[in-house]
Parts: sequence; structure tokens; C-alpha cells
Amino acid sequence: MTSSSRATGKRLPISCQACRNRKIRCSRDGRPCQTCTRRGLGAEDCIYLGQPRLSAEQTAPADATVQKELLARIRNLEALLQRQVNSQSGTPTEGASPLEAPSATGSFTESELGISLEAWSRSLSGNIGTLQTSQSGHVRYVPLASQWESVVAKSSAADCLRGSDAETADEDDLQIPFAQNGNVSRTEILALLPPGRHCDSLKEVYFEVFSPVFHILHDLTFDAEYQQFCHDPSSVSTAWLALLFAILAIAVSALKDDDPLLADLGRERTVSRNIKIISARYRSAALRCLAADGVMTRASISSLQALVLVGYARLHRGLSFWTLLGFTKHVAMSMGCHIDPERFNLGPIEREERRRVWAGLKTLYTIQNTSFGSLDQTFLTHDVKMPADVDDVDLLTMPNMYTSSDRSSPALTRPTQMTFLLISSRLYKISNRVCEYIFTYPQSRFSTSQLETEILAVRELCETRYSTESSLESLPVQHRANSKILHAHIHQVLLLLFRPTLCQFLQGEITTETCEARGKCMASAKAALSIFQSLLQDPHFTPYRWYTSGLGSFHAFHASVVLAVGLTNPENQVEFDETKEVLRKALDMFASLSVRSTFCSKAMPIVRQIIEVTSTQYQQTKRHESTLRAQLHAQAQLASQNIAQQQHLQSLSPSVTPNMTPLSMADSFMLTRSHPHPHPHSQSHSQSNSPVPTVASSASEPSMPPNFGMHLHPQHWLTPTSVPWDTLSASVGQYKFESDVV
Repeated sequence: MTSSSRATGKRLPISCQACRNRKIRCSRDGRPCQTCTRRGLGAEDCIYLGQPRLSAEQTAPADATVQKELLARIRNLEALLQRQVNSQSGTPTEGASPLEAPSATGSFTESELGISLEAWSRSLSGNIGTLQTSQSGHVRYVPLASQWESVVAKSSAADCLRGSDAETADEDDLQIPFAQNGNVSRTEILALLPPGRHCDSLKEVYFEVFSPVFHILHDLTFDAEYQQFCHDPSSVSTAWLALLFAILAIAVSALKDDDPLLADLGRERTVSRNIKIISARYRSAALRCLAADGVMTRASISSLQALVLVGYARLHRGLSFWTLLGFTKHVAMSMGCHIDPERFNLGPIEREERRRVWAGLKTLYTIQNTSFGSLDQTFLTHDVKMPADVDDVDLLTMPNMYTSSDRSSPALTRPTQMTFLLISSRLYKISNRVCEYIFTYPQSRFSTSQLETEILAVRELCETRYSTESSLESLPVQHRANSKILHAHIHQVLLLLFRPTLCQFLQGEITTETCEARGKCMASAKAALSIFQSLLQDPHFTPYRWYTSGLGSFHAFHASVVLAVGLTNPENQVEFDETKEVLRKALDMFASLSVRSTFCSKAMPIVRQIIEVTSTQYQQTKRHESTLRAQLHAQAQLASQNIAQQQHLQSLSPSVTPNMTPLSMADSFMLTRSHPHPHPHSQSHSQSNSPVPTVASSASEPSMPPNFGMHLHPQHWLTPTSVPWDTLSASVGQYKFESDVV
């Protein structure tokens, strides 16, 4: 057989060269094949041996069509912009391009430019794009500018775009931030879950305690999915498992100290350590699930909810999550959550789920942004409506009632599952402005009265929503606890607001304004400690130890320090005794939580020393006052005797001048000035820039060193993590407590 006959008899491959090179299965159904389409390859790359490549002439018509459609879209946008500008300015110019309409001076004026930009933004606001949901449930927001399907719908690239994420997991290397190995199997993930009965218990704890506080889920939907998961673990997505782990991580912190579940899940010696380890374990498992689900390149509502809840869990553990929060923000925007869901064709539950998770994300962002000094305000300016103030069941029974622009009905007075999140979100926004005010005082763009009015309006709203015709006691436990937590937060913001004026009072500026600020601070501090005591000692609020051990302890510690300031400047003995008793009770409460809360174990010795120092100084002041009174009384008696003796001598012999001159009132006044009487509201303080006394010691009696107040500026009272414990503990350490050294 000749060589030519052997060449013609050789069989040609039936798979395309691209599939053969990668050694993957080729669908062999045309150019491009389905495999190449999923990989993003076009007809020019899908080559079968024996068939020619597509020439430039073959592809030219498609390119020309694309260019024509793009030019048409540009002309339409220009015409739309021109109409908007003409309607605003009232001077239509026929046939002129928007970029060819200068002012009389030959260039755009500032007002004209503002109108043009506003018109441009309005014209583009309606072009919101679409949501694409894959078969696996992942959602991607595609802006209008990226919707090339409308341009190349007739070309092979359309199929490529629709299936572009089919094989991203094979070549994706962006999972490193979440797990060392994102290729974890479902069997390994399920093995990380606690036993079924423990999983049920933790889920119930979460929906009883935490869901009313941070209500970003639709509880009924999740419960139905959970029941399905219990029946068939393979029926749920990996992202949903991440959400379940995030819920478990949060629920652990609400368990009682003697709950046997803690002993079953952890082996640490202390309760606080057990909770810390178990919560970290489940948070890590949630992130591993997200990595396995490919959250770096695709996301679903479950993965976004899991990310937000992981951030919420880290917030209450006092951990940093600023970087994670930024990533979560961009995941939400990639899903189109930054656009109000009414613009999409979504059902009522899905719309509210999107609004809720976006509201929760914005709340977390506001908290972190405030603690970082308000670095970025742009994220807070999106126009997504707040969630409806309704219960979950209302979205099922009356879905069409809450689709209007009015998200909260004024006739609704009872609290719902969403009430706490909506009010706390509003309160955190005010807190952000208060922080701006105290850091820019007195040149702030806000005034004290303006911010106080906003805070009191929120307090009035709380009292309206969480009150009933009879009393607060008739509300469910979760609503009663939520009401107390909101009021504690309100008092915390009030203490921050009046801190600059309180500083002026302590520096000797005694005016009506500074005296009123001192009185308001004392009242808010006592109210905050009363709320803290109620949440801690009422057995109905035992599940809220996560709050009293964390954020609640921080608010109580802040209130205790403010009361200590008042203890050094009491109006009278009655106020001194009452304030000291309140601080004694606060010390006992910190001591009872010191085993569970690291914050309380650090705060306890400081509060104890503040009480001792301020009490000692007050007693010294009282003794000094008594000594001065005795001296003045003796001097007055001596002056009286001298005057009587002088009058007697003058009556006997008017020409005789006595050798002893009586003490005049001016002399007595000068003596008094040499030993001034320490008025409680005019006392001089060595820490001129500090609103807070400190705890330092001397050789004999405790005293307030001047450098302590430098470490308690307002920025140290924004979050529990901002308190300078190292500096405080150094001051407390000078007293060398036996068992309370921080």
C-alpha cells in the first residue's frame, strides 16, 4: 500500500481540537460545541480537523451589526439627555447634542453642569439591569451596560454569556481568604454539625432570642428549608449550610452557664472559653462552606445572609470584621441588593429578604464606620427602601398590603419582628452624627439641641411601639428585652452627646448649660445601670446574658464612670450617698459576670478603685469643710469678743486707744480665701481636658492623677473594643489588688 493511500485512509477525529487539547468530553454538535460554549469559546476557536477556520469575511457582518446597534444606543442616550436638559433649563435647542450646548460665556456654568449631571443620573436610574439566577440558585446582577445579550443575541456569544459560570469552580483560585482548602466535600461539612438534637436546640434559641434583634431572615422560609434538610441533607445548597453554621455560632452565646449542651460541645474549663471556642468553630465552618460554594465568584441570598450573620457574630464577640464587611458589601452589590427590589420581578418574600439583609448590612457598616472615624459615607446613600415593619406571617397572608412606598404604617403600635432592627438602624445613624459632633466640637455642623431632639424622638417612638394599654409586662419576653436594650442604647448616645459640655463643667465653666448637661448625664447614667440590673437579675432575661456580658456591660461601664465624675462633684450629701450605692450595685453586677465576660473582669477592679478614690476625696473635702467652719466660727467669736472689749474700754475712758485691734470683716474674708471653701460645683480639677477622674495612688490616700483622663476621650467610648484597657490597668495596678489585676 502506498503512502498516499495510507494518508487518505486515516480517520479524522470527531471531537474539536479545543476539547482534545484539554482532554475533556466534546458534545460534537456543531461549531461551537456545547463544551466550548460553556468555557466561553467562540466558533473561531472550536475547530474540527478537516474544516476551515472562520475567515474575517465571515465574522465581519456580525461585527458590523454590533457596531450599528451600539451607535444607535448612543444616539438614543444623547437624545434622552438633551430632552432632560431642555426640560430643566426651559430653552430647547433643536438638533443640538448635549455636549454642544455651552452657556453664553462659551463654557458650561456650574448650574448648567449640575442640571446636566442630575438629568443624566435620572435618565440612567431607570436602566437598572436584570437579575440572573442559575440552576444552582446563585444570583448575579447584570447592569444594563453589561447586557451584551441584547447586542449579540443572534451570535454564538449569547450562549457563552448564559453559561459563563458553569465551569468557574474548576479554575477558580480566589477561595484563599476563606479557607486553606476550599475543595471540602459535603460529607466533611456535615460532619462539622452538632448532633441533631443539639442543632434543633440551638436553632430554636436563635429564633427565640436573636432573630427579633437582628431580623434579616424570613423565619418561616428558613424553618421549611430546615425541615427539608433534616429529611434529606442533600436537598440544600452549600450556601444554606453556611447560613445554618452562622446561626449556630450566634446561638451558642445565649446558652446558660450550666446548660449541658455547652459541656457536650466543648471541653474548656470556663464558660466564656467554651462559648468562644464553639462559636469560632461554627463561624469557621460557615466560611468553609462559603469557600466550597465559590462565594468569591458567585453568590445566593443564603450566602449573603450567612456573611452578614458571621459579621454580626464577630461584632458581639468584640472581633474585627471591617475587611469581611467590605467584602460582604460587594457581594451584596454583585447580586443587585443595592437597588430596591421593587424594580425587579420578585415575589413579596424575596423582596423583603433582600431589603432585610441590606438593612442589616448597612447597620453593621454604620457601627464599624463610626468606630473607624466615619471613613466612608458613600455606602449609606443608596435608595433601597427599609424593610416593611411587619411579621413574617403577614408576608404570606397579606403580601400585597406592604408593596407600597409607605414602609411603616403610623397606625401600627404593636412591635413586630422587624421593629427592633428598624429603630436600632435609625439610632445608629444618629449615633454616627453624634460622634461627628463630639469630634468636631465646637465647630460641628450639628448642634446639641438638634441631636438631642432626634434622640428623644427615637425614645418616644420606642415608648409608643413597645407599650400596650395595660403595661410593658404584658408584652412577650423578647419584646420587653428589646425595649430595654434600645433604651440602654439611647442613654449611651445621650452620654456621648453631652460629654463635651460635661468637660466644660468639670473645668470650672459653671453655666446654666453646663449644669443642665451634668444633670442629664447623671440621669442617663443611672437609668442605664437600672436597665442593666433588670436584664441581669430578672430570670426572664437569662437568655440575654450574651448582651449583658458584652455590649450591655460596655454601656454600664460607661455609665459607671460618668457617675464617678458626679461622685467627685455631688450637689449634696443625699446625691453622694445615692450615687455611691448605685456604683456599689454596679460593682456587684460586674463581679457576677466576670467569669463569663472578659469585659466585666477588666471593668470590675477599675470601678472598685474609682469608688474608693472618689469616696476618699469626698471625705477629705468634708473634713476640710468642717475644719474651715470651725476656724471661721472661732474667728467670729474672737472678733465679737474684741469688739465688745473695745466698746467697754471706750465707755470707761473714751480717750484711751486699745492696743488690740479687732479683726475686721475684710481680714476675715482674706483668711477665708487663704483656705477656700470647696464648693461642689466650682472645684478645680487638675485634669483640665478630661471629663473622667482616674484611679492612681499616693503614699497615703488615693488621688486622681492628671494623666488618667487623657486615655478616656470620647473615641474610647464608641465600642467595647475601643476602651484602652492597657492604660487603665496600668493605673489600677498601682493599687495591687489581690485577685483583680487586669
